[in-house]
Amino acid sequence: MPRYRLLIAAIMLMAVIMVNIGCMKGQGSIRGEMPLQKKVPSNNVFFEDDRVVVYRDAVETRVINKQTGQEIKVSPSRAVKTIRNKPATVPPLVEVSIAEGIKLINNDEINVIETKPGFKHLHSFPNPGTGEDKIIINKSTNTLYFYRVGELYKTYPVATGKEPQYTPEGSFKIANKVEDYGDELKEQLGKCWMGLSVPYEKDNRADSDDRAPLGKKYGIHGTNEPDSIGRHVSGGCIRMNNEQAVELFTLVDVGTPVEIR
Repeated sequence: MPRYRLLIAAIMLMAVIMVNIGCMKGQGSIRGEMPLQKKVPSNNVFFEDDRVVVYRDAVETRVINKQTGQEIKVSPSRAVKTIRNKPATVPPLVEVSIAEGIKLINNDEINVIETKPGFKHLHSFPNPGTGEDKIIINKSTNTLYFYRVGELYKTYPVATGKEPQYTPEGSFKIANKVEDYGDELKEQLGKCWMGLSVPYEKDNRADSDDRAPLGKKYGIHGTNEPDSIGRHVSGGCIRMNNEQAVELFTLVDVGTPVEIR
């Protein structure tokens, strides 16, 4: 019987020793070497030059200034293009000069970021999806984007329909252009009219109105109510400030595609 007691005592002693050794190893790990951690994969480097590095993943694109550590986040991008020595007379963003910058592109949106001399997000705008001239009108923000050969030329504030269905949505074209020389246009249309060819099925204001497909019902035009610009107040047309309407009138041709969203 004593032998069994001695054996049990020896086993218990060995167990205590092993536990103490384990604790010492654990303490050494906490005080000295850090325990092994699972490595988290970093975002892919999408673009890099001497000023910025661009990372992208499925959620966002991050542009980081190498010198300051400043960061700009935009939507996920599928392509990047550099901008060098762009004068203010050349798109994208006419009236804005860019010494150095990048253009981040995805299927829906384009972001322009200046990297020299400053570091800032200059503009975000819809991807026109074409290399030709085009107009895109965003009803929710009351913004008109004009693209020249696929590059954003200018952005204008507009007014659209006071009810969501009043201004038709879809892809149309400039059907006609009328400039006012005295009594060609009603006063509320301002100085010019750019008619939109809207098919019958997109005309939500009346059925079988022959004016809509001919560009005589819906159009882009000036206004005698400048305070209405930026608001949802029209009967369906797209209103602009008179000076800006005249400017756009000189830039677009009959047949220019117009997308209203």
